[in-house]
Amino acid sequence: MRSRKQTARLLGWLGVLPFAVMAGFAWLGGPGWLEHLLIGYGVLIVAFMGGTLWAAALVDGEMPEAPLIVSILLVLAALPALLLPLVSAALLLAVLFGLHWLAESVWVRNRQPGWYRHMRLGISMSVVALLIATTVIEFGQL
Repeated sequence: MRSRKQTARLLGWLGVLPFAVMAGFAWLGGPGWLEHLLIGYGVLIVAFMGGTLWAAALVDGEMPEAPLIVSILLVLAALPALLLPLVSAALLLAVLFGLHWLAESVWVRNRQPGWYRHMRLGISMSVVALLIATTVIEFGQL
């Protein structure tokens, strides 16, 4: 039986795979519907990750309201990605994942276990790198 830590690591890193698929399809080509599906996945993950900011803000009564507001602003900023071409959507999502990591670092980092902070850094940087790679590859094909 896996521990929660092992399960979180497994699920976290498996969640990076769709971003790798997105970069692969940008390079090799793929059906438009799959690109849209992968962009939608990215938007959902931005929303999902907002939960880390909410959880910390709701548990700690001393924390400012800012993490709650920022998490909603990141989701709203991600929505246009659903309508953008892959090159623009991937760049927008890369910026938003970077901003989420920054917000988490400012407000939440000290409330998370060390193993989780290390995992989140690796996953966030991997996702941002794959989204930037997608943007560069797709831009080169325009």
